[in-house]
Amino acid sequence: MAWRFKASKYKNAAPIVPKPEACIRDICVGSYQTYGNNICASAAFMAFNWEHVGSSMAVLPLDDCGRKSKTMPLLHAHSDTITDMEFSPFHDGLLLTGSQDSLVKVWHIPPEGLKESLSTPECSLSHKQRRVENVGFHPVADGLIHVASGHELALWDLTKQKEAFVNRDHTEVIQSTSWKKDGKLLATSCKDKKVRIIDPRASSSVLGVTNSHQNIKDSRLVWLGDSDRILTTGFDPARLRQIMIRDIRNLSQTQKTLELDCSTGVLMPLFDADTNMLFLAGKGDTTILYMELTDREPYLVEGLRHSGEQTKGACLVPKRALRVMEGEVNRVLQLASSTVVPIMYQVPRKSYREYHADLYPDTSGAVTYVSAPMWLDNINHAVPNISLHPDANNCTQIHRGSLEQVVKAISSMPVPKKTDSKSAVATTTTIEEPTKPIPRPQTPEKVDEDRIDFVNVKDLIKGMERQKSDLKEAPKETNGFDKKITDNGHEKIYDNENMDEKVDTERSEKSLDKTESTDSSESLSRSNSMINGVQVPKPLPRSSISEAGSAEEHEVPKPKPRTTSAPVSGYKPRLGPKPFSASTGSEEFSFDKVFSVPAVPGIVKSDSASSPVAPTSMTPVTSTPITKDDEKEKSLSPTSDVEAPNKEEYTNGKSDTSLEEDVNSSDSGYRPKTPSTAERRKMFETTDSAQSIAERRRAYESRSVSVIDPPAPPSPAPLRRRDSLKSRKSPDREDKRSSVPIIPNVAPKRTSTVFGKVSKFRHLKGTPGHKSTHIESIKNISRQISGECNGFYANGYRAAVPITGGSGGRIGVVELPRGATPVSSGAAGAAGHPPSLLHPAPLTDWAFDPFRDERLLVACDDGILREWIIPEGGLQESTNEPLRTFSAHPDKIYVIRFHPTASDLLTTAAHDLTVKLWDLACDPPVAHITLTGHTDQIFALDWSPCGNYLATICKDGLIRIYEPRKSCEPLRSGAGPVGSRGARIVWALGDTHLVVTGFDRVSERQIVLYKASDLSVPVCTVGLDVSPAILQIHIDHDSGTLFLTGRGDSTIYCYEVTCDPPHLCALSHHRCTSLHQGIAFLSKNLLAVDKVEFARAMRLTNGNIEPLSFTVPRKKSELFQDDLFPPTLVTWSAWQTAGAWFRGERATPRTHCLRPPGMESLSEVTQNQPAAVTPREKPQQKPKPDLIKSHIPQDPKDKQDSILKAMSAKVTMNLKLEQDNMEGVDESEWDQ
Repeated sequence: MAWRFKASKYKNAAPIVPKPEACIRDICVGSYQTYGNNICASAAFMAFNWEHVGSSMAVLPLDDCGRKSKTMPLLHAHSDTITDMEFSPFHDGLLLTGSQDSLVKVWHIPPEGLKESLSTPECSLSHKQRRVENVGFHPVADGLIHVASGHELALWDLTKQKEAFVNRDHTEVIQSTSWKKDGKLLATSCKDKKVRIIDPRASSSVLGVTNSHQNIKDSRLVWLGDSDRILTTGFDPARLRQIMIRDIRNLSQTQKTLELDCSTGVLMPLFDADTNMLFLAGKGDTTILYMELTDREPYLVEGLRHSGEQTKGACLVPKRALRVMEGEVNRVLQLASSTVVPIMYQVPRKSYREYHADLYPDTSGAVTYVSAPMWLDNINHAVPNISLHPDANNCTQIHRGSLEQVVKAISSMPVPKKTDSKSAVATTTTIEEPTKPIPRPQTPEKVDEDRIDFVNVKDLIKGMERQKSDLKEAPKETNGFDKKITDNGHEKIYDNENMDEKVDTERSEKSLDKTESTDSSESLSRSNSMINGVQVPKPLPRSSISEAGSAEEHEVPKPKPRTTSAPVSGYKPRLGPKPFSASTGSEEFSFDKVFSVPAVPGIVKSDSASSPVAPTSMTPVTSTPITKDDEKEKSLSPTSDVEAPNKEEYTNGKSDTSLEEDVNSSDSGYRPKTPSTAERRKMFETTDSAQSIAERRRAYESRSVSVIDPPAPPSPAPLRRRDSLKSRKSPDREDKRSSVPIIPNVAPKRTSTVFGKVSKFRHLKGTPGHKSTHIESIKNISRQISGECNGFYANGYRAAVPITGGSGGRIGVVELPRGATPVSSGAAGAAGHPPSLLHPAPLTDWAFDPFRDERLLVACDDGILREWIIPEGGLQESTNEPLRTFSAHPDKIYVIRFHPTASDLLTTAAHDLTVKLWDLACDPPVAHITLTGHTDQIFALDWSPCGNYLATICKDGLIRIYEPRKSCEPLRSGAGPVGSRGARIVWALGDTHLVVTGFDRVSERQIVLYKASDLSVPVCTVGLDVSPAILQIHIDHDSGTLFLTGRGDSTIYCYEVTCDPPHLCALSHHRCTSLHQGIAFLSKNLLAVDKVEFARAMRLTNGNIEPLSFTVPRKKSELFQDDLFPPTLVTWSAWQTAGAWFRGERATPRTHCLRPPGMESLSEVTQNQPAAVTPREKPQQKPKPDLIKSHIPQDPKDKQDSILKAMSAKVTMNLKLEQDNMEGVDESEWDQ
């Protein structure tokens, strides 16, 4: 029984929760009834469900953190909830998703992440109109996936996009699937309370069936690595949560059954086969259990629990992404309602300066030699294991391009031989030597001087031989994989086609160029000092060695990382720091390496540095000697630090202090020369920072984005050493400034250059009206209105509301209360059952005449238009007698709109696919123009502000522009939104642009901006959210502000339309306290301009009508803000008659100034103000004390003089005598 007391290495693994700043926050996650984990991760990205519907996904870099915007790029994957997702184990950017819409899709995430929303998959697989429950990649065969849908389990070959295997033996829904590590067997758990072991390549695929958890609630299953055991979680008949362990060789008996508690959340098992660590995260639980799995009783040994937020989903991070230099043995990503928390499980050790190999056994790599067709032909080959040692450089990201490129690579894979003993793909860069490191004994050997030259030649010959052999084996081992190596924040993408050339170049330079070996090794050791984001200890300096007979051409020893276990024989480490030494040499001392500031991670300071996007050369950076003339020029250059020759020196995360220590070391590869104090001053005064504060701030905020911004202009503030005691204001420094070039002051950046375009309406504010201006308790509001109708219309006097009841349609006419608008005069309070206009047919659309407030036109399902005149004072009782009725179309009318400039001109669009223009001045009304060209249902239409052009959007996906007075056919047409669920259209920026709202292929609501002159390509597209409500648009033409909302929404989205990029600028959205059924904006003459109100609307809620005012905060609100209120087009009075418009007469545009009488304008007050008084010159500040002189003892006499001067400065001196203030006597008194 001694094994029971054997201490486990992972027994004390502790969960470490990062600070909130290191988590992903402000995300939107719902509660999903799925059998998946709702989150997955690769070595590069994480993906999880987004929004309450869950049809979209957020894909973020694995190391991302911070707050996330609601408008960030998303993966709009499906039209219904995503049930399961998984990344490929052989491609960190290949994502597989399954959904309730019966589709399985494969997505390619680019290496730099999502720059814009993605909705086009690499391929889409249909699964017979059954909800997809589980999807996943095969652990060994590349290009093979499994899909569980309903009662069926299928294998798909992605190279052919066809089903390769189908099993229909399940009698209920499959709840969970899991592959054995070698990929030969598959286990499933089913709603019929059974567990099945399946071999898809056997003649009888089901190898075993047994009863499992005796409850129909969700059950999960995981295969315990490469063993013959499986673990299941579920519920017993008493609804207690259970854990069962079974051996498939005796499937009917359980090895271990553990009952936990009576919680309702299903346990999601996450198992690491390398360490036997099991994590159990229950949906809805706040605790994540950690257990260690053993081969004997008690089988499950509980470790430390983690308690935190409520769990919505969880997954494990691949081992290649762990921080091995911090003792991290596993990382769990916990998906909560608004955050993603990375929980690091760390094994406590005294020090993490070295790699603890006992904690990290070899794990499965990301390279396989078996394709899907090979596996289906019964070819087995295990995935080669890799080491997580930092020197092996296996902790890399694997990106292989799109699915088409992956399929080509799979098709060209050679069939592996059974005798092959292939290992994992070796690292593409070497750290110290051209050959692979060979373990050597740690005991130092004596140096034999007679043998040194022979050994060096022999090593050179061996290196050349191994170089040839490695070049021959390289094409076989790469297998079409490209490695993306993350080195100190710089990402390098390597291609296998030029890999041989790069390796040859690297090794030839290292083996032949002995004079530069010191500098190159120093650069490489520093560039590799950050592995997996962990600071590796600085190499221990080596003492120099001289060989007999080779005093001039001796080889300088190379520094070795402390993690290597084979020190070079004959080199004794120096045990203490060596002071700064001014050794002589051919290379002058470079202060660029001492005074340079570490760059922001992810920002490259020069073109020579590696870019995260562009491929870089594998040749190590070597430091070239700097001549005296060059050094002199650099020391006098005001931007010498910006143009440092070796950028690798300060991109490894070290501080300037550590860099100084490296320079001071005798083995660092530098040849220092002691500089004078004057030279140091010149360096301090002429050195500029390469990045401003704003640039660094943007760099840290955009760490999740791999695109590199261009370097900012140098900052005028000079850099200084932290330990410098020289005052910048000291007299001797002032004398030196005259010889230094003066850099002109850089003007501070405007807010618009840092944060983008700043709009005057950026901080608009929506304010509901006072309760006394509300109409409350309207009964029986109808919601059965067609999608082409806005459902609610109002003008300054009254509102028209659809009412249910009766066989036809009813419109309730409600007078607006006093104060709701400047002209309203109705009574506030409960409306109850308002008087209605009765119609024999269902309503389709209605509209108020903008030039006659009492006229209302109503369209019905029978194709008949009815004209109503509301009496003065409002409708007193319900009526069914309109003023007149006429048949406009033979079938259903979709939309009716009045002309914006001509009176008595009505536009109708109907089921007969025509648009008619009616002259209501005639009796009966006459349709003078009929527009044709539509092939499907007309969703919406809109007149340009000048009234010359008409734009329509149709269900056939086309936008059409008409000039009705010239032609009945479209002037031009172009493709609009692809969705067929409805759309809206409106003119913007005069008659130059069109704004269209609709849906995309995944039912996401979109805002699309087009140029009216070119409808082929949209100018800008903005995705909002997934909602069934059609976005209704209103635009304020004076400010270019868009107001968008839908029926059933509570948010009014606000955007500004501009001619310049980004074209659609988001403003402050208004969120209402309740859902609204409709919204109607009023004309500009009804605004309270004195309150800086630029838009006013009436909002219909569940039973109330309330006014909503949109204002802009201004300090001088008592003035007329003429910059916000330019002369506006008159829309409340006709410019011409319908007859004149039909005759082709051009009306002069009418504008109106909104300035109230007696109110001063802002521009006039600003112009009349006197010129600004020049500010006084600031008094000269006292010079700061010289810190150098303050440490030097003063002469007693000088000290006494300084004290006297200080005292004299404080004492008030009056040179007047006392008698000068006395009154004198007359001259005559002296004579007495």
